[in-house]
Amino acid sequence: MRTISTFLLILVLFTAAMCTDTDGYTGVIESIENGKDGYVATLKDDNGERFEAIFSIPNMGPDNFKRWAVGDKLNVEGDTIHINTTYRVVARKAEKK
Repeated sequence: MRTISTFLLILVLFTAAMCTDTDGYTGVIESIENGKDGYVATLKDDNGERFEAIFSIPNMGPDNFKRWAVGDKLNVEGDTIHINTTYRVVARKAEKK
């Protein structure tokens, strides 16, 4: 019985780990800071809140990576990282609105 319970627990944990949802954010690019494999853009949403989006070739792939410009309004999807009070979106997909 213990073996079955352990197996089911491992299966549930594995399934939960595989279900990584991505978050979507929309905002206007205010500034861009260039980096080694891409750049970090600071965006401002419709509520005046700022967040950062990390656009990099390793995270987006060479076919999806694009250089955006200050003033572009984007919808950015990806995993989020919360550092202190700053939201960072590791962009997996972005499109101009």
